[in-house]
Amino acid sequence: MKALSLAAWFAYGLTTVALALGITWGLYARADYGYPFWYDALDIGPHIDEYAPLNRYHRRDFQYLDAAEHQALFHDIRVAVHDGGRGLAALSYRDRQGHDIPLLRHAEVLHLRDVAHLIDLGRWALLVAAVLWLPLAWARAARPPPGWRARALVAVTPLLAMVGWLVVAGPTAVFYRFHIWLFPAEHEWFFYWQDSLMSTLMKAPVLFGGIAVVLVGGTLVLTPLLYRGGLALVRRARR
Repeated sequence: MKALSLAAWFAYGLTTVALALGITWGLYARADYGYPFWYDALDIGPHIDEYAPLNRYHRRDFQYLDAAEHQALFHDIRVAVHDGGRGLAALSYRDRQGHDIPLLRHAEVLHLRDVAHLIDLGRWALLVAAVLWLPLAWARAARPPPGWRARALVAVTPLLAMVGWLVVAGPTAVFYRFHIWLFPAEHEWFFYWQDSLMSTLMKAPVLFGGIAVVLVGGTLVLTPLLYRGGLALVRRARR
């Protein structure tokens, strides 16, 4: 019985976390991941001014675009990536002579299409979490909660393992390792700022750190609300 209670609690909790992360991600994506804010907060404009002129693939004059144009290009990338990668190869900007310059190289287009594929998988995972959420809440409410020691062991152990990995290996190494696991080996995913306007525009991976903080924060706020909300709905239905 204790094992069933722990399993029900863990399954419901894990589904709730996934749902909270998915909702946070979806809302933040609609806001272009806060890019206009990060553009100023992370000094992305001066970063572009420094590295865009060094581009080794003849993407000239990118530094002469203003902040609104840079932010519009990020928006276009975000829209394309959330639409299965359609339109990425057509993205361009105008140099000072009025010529249309392709924003992305082929390797960058392939990488962003891989990202789009991951986002599509994430949508399916979110749908599964949404379908299972209330049934698992029902299973959790039908049994007494496991003791705090058992809950702490199950919840804290993987968290401590991740924190330990981050401390020992460093955030950069962990970031690279996830890329190795998630993306096809034959596709390039690491781009120097001098080789990629995409990477320069995003000040990668610095921007991703800021985005991750917001996603984690939103998930931490929503998880207890959804957890209690699901149980409240089940209790109301059972009256």
